[in-house]
Amino acid sequence: MFLLFSYYFLHKMRKETNGIMERFEPEIEACVAEVKERFPMIFTPLYRQFRRYCEKLFEYAAREQSDYLFALAYFYMMEYYASDNDCVNAISCGHEGIKYQLATQEYELVARTYNVLGVCNFVMGNFTKAVDYYLSSIDYSKEYRFAQIHGMAASNLADLFRYNNVYERAMFYYAEAEEYIIKSGEAETKETTFNNMNCMLCNKGYCLLNIGKIDEATECGERIIDNIYKNPDIPYVQFGVHTFLATLYLARDERSKAEFHLGMAQKDFHQSDNYTDYLDDIRAYIQVYMDLEQYDEVTRILNYFIKKCEQDNASFFIYSMFMEKRIRCAAILKDQVGYLEYTKRFLESYWERGIYNLEAVVQAESAHNEHKRIMHMQKEITEQNEKLMIKSNHDALTGLPNRAYWHSYAEDALAKAIRNGTTFGVEILDIDFFKSVNDTYGHQAGDEVLRSFGKILRHSIGTDDIAGRFGGDEFFLFFKKKDITDALMSVERVMEQTRAMRAPDGRQPFSCSVGIAIRRATDDTMESYDQLLARADRALYDVKRSGKNNYKIDS
Repeated sequence: MFLLFSYYFLHKMRKETNGIMERFEPEIEACVAEVKERFPMIFTPLYRQFRRYCEKLFEYAAREQSDYLFALAYFYMMEYYASDNDCVNAISCGHEGIKYQLATQEYELVARTYNVLGVCNFVMGNFTKAVDYYLSSIDYSKEYRFAQIHGMAASNLADLFRYNNVYERAMFYYAEAEEYIIKSGEAETKETTFNNMNCMLCNKGYCLLNIGKIDEATECGERIIDNIYKNPDIPYVQFGVHTFLATLYLARDERSKAEFHLGMAQKDFHQSDNYTDYLDDIRAYIQVYMDLEQYDEVTRILNYFIKKCEQDNASFFIYSMFMEKRIRCAAILKDQVGYLEYTKRFLESYWERGIYNLEAVVQAESAHNEHKRIMHMQKEITEQNEKLMIKSNHDALTGLPNRAYWHSYAEDALAKAIRNGTTFGVEILDIDFFKSVNDTYGHQAGDEVLRSFGKILRHSIGTDDIAGRFGGDEFFLFFKKKDITDALMSVERVMEQTRAMRAPDGRQPFSCSVGIAIRRATDDTMESYDQLLARADRALYDVKRSGKNNYKIDS
């Protein structure tokens, strides 16, 4: 079975995006909570009821125009379509969802989505695409340390290599899957880790049987049985587990044990309706009956799945698997009528279903390529916008924020300081006698002085402070402090380091004048940042008028 879903996928109901907490009305949060609560429904015959909860989530996402809600809605609808064996729509939802998941930095959803896209493409016979998606899921899982998803994607990738008889690579990824499933046990629920481990051991066991390593496959079976024995209260995937154990014991020539586990698998045969998730188990289940030469039961099972594939308009990859076995079964039974009928149906459907599958693959591939093109374009636009933003908000000479940045930042910073009960201050700094530097040494030397002063400001301020340049030799500084003493110490550091600067000939000392305006935490006035700036400017004027090389506080 594929490791496709997580029984307990936990998501946040409030999303912080770009530093802004996105809050939802109680009814929306209740809807999100209900979708999460109802999610395990997709593992039951009642899975189709889950769709209406997804649709409700889409309604709220559209109403709120919330990228986060869209990210959730597309994810859950993708899972629904996958459980309904509708891989084309699952893939479509997956690609749409990834756009919103990346926009809201929901990287766990991205990793999960890539894993499901891998499974869907595998079931459609598009192995190359499946490999790409599984590896994308693993990449995100590595980067953001999603051990559980890493384990699932690695196990699924191993299954793909096993299906294509590349057993060495399959075993490599089974080992990787086991490593990360074990790691996930530290953070995930015991039930999730338990079921993921059992599923992986089943898949690994099939691989070992394929290469004739029955003893090692037996070890997988013994570990599964031991897990179940030690965790009697945790429900497990009975169809998959007992199908593997039946296969194992038949390979060991222990027919009675094989028949026992086959009977246990039969009790949960309804799980196999989701052939998107249980494809390997279904194949093994049919093969056990064939090896037991119970061809009437094989015929019944194959007829059931052929009819279901026709109803679901399943991919030709899935349909052909059942039809080929059905034709083979008719040949074994020497059922000439059945052999001719199913061969004829298979050939007649080849073009229709083959073309359908081809169209579906092309559609999925086109969607993927378009998505990659859009994401690449968006990345380039974002990078360009960031560069333009930095350029427009920063001084080209010193690299410090400019006047435009001041206007975009100051008002919000002041309001936040008032809310948090912190002291907020504005400093305007002016390099004394700067004109004489340009006149004596030239503008190139003057530019170097400005850059040096900018470095002094940058290295003298605290982590919550912002220094910038208004223009010419005039600079500014915002500070948010609990105690004004810290701000004054920073001013004195700047003035001391400025005095240590020298002109190109090493002779001329420098100094600066500073005007400071403070809104203390205890003040009850609602002063605007423009008013603060005006007070700082007045204080600077007073310093320059009284001899420069000093600071004054207008508080």
